[in-house]
Amino acid sequence: MFDKIFRHKTMSWISRYILRIFQHICFAAVVALVFYIYKGSTFTGTDGVVYNLQKDDIGKEYADSELFNSILFDNLRNAVELAAYQTLFETDGVYNGDKNIDVTAFINRNTVLQSDYITAVYPVSNLIKWSQNGFEYDDANFTTKESKDFLSATTVYTHLLKNNAEGGMNAFLNSQLENNAVRTNVKEVDKDGAGSHTVLIPRYKTINGENIEDIVSGWDEYNQLCANITETASTMAAGYERYDAYKDKYSFYKSNFRYYITRTINARTEVFTNVDSLKSGTNGLNLKDVFKSYGRYIYYCPYDIEYSTNTQISEDSLRQLLGNYQYAFPDQMKFYFAIDINKTANIDDFKVGKEAFNRYMPYYRQLYIISAIFAVMYVIVLVHLSIYEGRIEYADGKVGGIERIDVIPIEIVFVFSLAVLGILFGLFQFAINNYEVVKYNTMNMSLLAGGLSFEGDNAICYAIYSIIRRAKAGQLYKTSLFKFIIGLIHKLFDKMTLRQNLFVRTVLPFLTSTLLNLYLILRWGAVGIVIVIVLDVAVALYIINLNNDKFIILDALKRIAQGEIDVKVDVNKLHSSNVYFGEELNKISVSVEEAVNRSMRDEKLKADLITNVSHDIKTPLTSIINYVDLLKRENIDDPKVSEYIRILDNKSQRLRQLTDDLVEASKISSGNITLTMTELNFAEFVNQILGEFYEKFESFRLVPILKCEKYDVFIQADARQLYRVIENLLNNVCKYALPDTRVYMDLFVTKTEIGVSKAVFSVKNISKNELNINADELTERFIRGDISRSTEGSGLGLSIAKSLTTAMGGEFEIILDGDLFKVNVGFETGKFSNGNPASEKMG
Repeated sequence: MFDKIFRHKTMSWISRYILRIFQHICFAAVVALVFYIYKGSTFTGTDGVVYNLQKDDIGKEYADSELFNSILFDNLRNAVELAAYQTLFETDGVYNGDKNIDVTAFINRNTVLQSDYITAVYPVSNLIKWSQNGFEYDDANFTTKESKDFLSATTVYTHLLKNNAEGGMNAFLNSQLENNAVRTNVKEVDKDGAGSHTVLIPRYKTINGENIEDIVSGWDEYNQLCANITETASTMAAGYERYDAYKDKYSFYKSNFRYYITRTINARTEVFTNVDSLKSGTNGLNLKDVFKSYGRYIYYCPYDIEYSTNTQISEDSLRQLLGNYQYAFPDQMKFYFAIDINKTANIDDFKVGKEAFNRYMPYYRQLYIISAIFAVMYVIVLVHLSIYEGRIEYADGKVGGIERIDVIPIEIVFVFSLAVLGILFGLFQFAINNYEVVKYNTMNMSLLAGGLSFEGDNAICYAIYSIIRRAKAGQLYKTSLFKFIIGLIHKLFDKMTLRQNLFVRTVLPFLTSTLLNLYLILRWGAVGIVIVIVLDVAVALYIINLNNDKFIILDALKRIAQGEIDVKVDVNKLHSSNVYFGEELNKISVSVEEAVNRSMRDEKLKADLITNVSHDIKTPLTSIINYVDLLKRENIDDPKVSEYIRILDNKSQRLRQLTDDLVEASKISSGNITLTMTELNFAEFVNQILGEFYEKFESFRLVPILKCEKYDVFIQADARQLYRVIENLLNNVCKYALPDTRVYMDLFVTKTEIGVSKAVFSVKNISKNELNINADELTERFIRGDISRSTEGSGLGLSIAKSLTTAMGGEFEIILDGDLFKVNVGFETGKFSNGNPASEKMG
């Protein structure tokens, strides 16, 4: 199946363009749908509470849904809080700022209050205004007399005549009963009140016309009463703001929530409700039926232990809500709550929730299925394009590879993509915050989110596809900013390391490491020890790698010294400054290789030139020699002509010898000679050649003396080339040896330092010319012992002899001692006799 889908090896750029647009459309559709689902299934209530539609509500009516009951519970909480504030601020359903508040009883409203206590009673409006205007204090120093004059001589204690907890009553509710408090002045034990004290500047007097200092006779009581007053005033002010907001929110014409609460204390019933028609009275009405008629209702009477509802709110949940306001709700209470589900004129949480419910729930499954389809298509197209990325056929016929934009570091590409996403997100926030047509319209908001997501997906895919192309082309790391930074750091570090002195490179890092280890151990304890071990192991591995680098570089140097000119060090395996050393070594290796190649090329050109020139000379030279030979056969009587012919014959023969030597030297130097190595008896071979040179030695008035230590000495050599070597040596002796002298030739076997036996043939003679030349120079080409070059010879004999000896694996050595000329030719031998003949004299 996949072979059919991906049967083409390439994709045209226009196909990629179309698929990318479709991909972005799929992404935009997914974002728009998900955003519509999220915003459609979520709305914010009038109090800022966020409500979420539940998938369990599919198929239910709005009034039976989880959403409806969540809204109902939050509104119940608010209504109960509002009713508690009404008990504080209202009388007969109307705000009463003159309602008295016992500050100490209010502070202890949730605890048990002792029968006699110190308190102050203020109208509720004074407490609210006092908190709103702020509390003012004065720090003053008092003497004993000033303290007594400031405070009252007696302390006023309040006693509640009826202070029981029956029927859910409490101290605060008892304090609000009319004529239930008795005030008594008590003379306290005198205390020295001298010192610095903070005085609360009274803004208002109590209902009895007193200031705080008129109620207490001691500073401890004064400070406690001040704290009770300020805390009560602050609570009242905060409660009044919520009371005012809730009163407006739950007014009959602004909310679909209905409540009717009655509280009975001492046979007096108070009513708190937002249903205007019930404020005037309920004679002849069955309140439970009235609230049932609204649609969804709750009825609860703690005293009769009766609870009924057609909602999902349980009795325990409602009881917990009421438990937070026990100071306001005794047992003699009745609670009626309802939601007018048929009324839609009021815009509250219930109506907004119903609109969201009807807009979203019928299409819940369809929206999710459609978004899933687009998401799957997006993934398929993304994978398909990723596979073909790097195999795109462009309009100019080029196929694959990285694009021009891929030379930009991948980190910059990502930053650019993220910047585009940030800009798009900022545009989205700007539209929501500044255009109500977007903020309050889910469809418009979803369309805007989808459109911006189209561009955002384009930006992020720009980076993703660039990564894929680079990875396929092996350019991901090479074109990264990270590689550039790492390389820059390495170069800086390497240069710093190379240029620093020994102290900075060794002692300073050691001291830094030691101090860091001590700090980690002392600062972190066991954890620090673990960190130190890890760091030290890492440093040790780094040092080991540095030492391994040195061995790699040393091995390369040894190989270069042994003649391997193409040695290269892999600098990717080196570390720190060793990278620099490796690079420099590679440069040296390249330079040596180029120099050797250039030298070999020049040598080859020289050899080719000599060969070609020698060949060109040989052709006319052969004709000359042939014609000279023909002239020699003629009977020429003229002695001058005969002499001319003789000279011409000698010079042509010498020229032929020179060209032959040149060709031979050229072949040897270029490696174009073929050696046939066989086992030879060196002693017998030398004797044979000396026999051939007997007459020539005699003609040059030389006496050859040969001394062989062994009868038989076998070596590995090419017989033809070895003959040429010895022949060149003996010809050289004949040309340059002093006449009427002896030529000493020795053949002996010696051992080298490593224990290898070597057969050496040595030739010694006295030069007839002064030898003011180095021995090494005599083996160079065209170098002759006869500086005047008056003797016959090409200057190539010894050079050829040395080259041939070396080619056969032997050693060639010239030793000069004054006019004594000595040549040693040596070959390894493993087979020789033990004879010791006497010296032999020829002639």
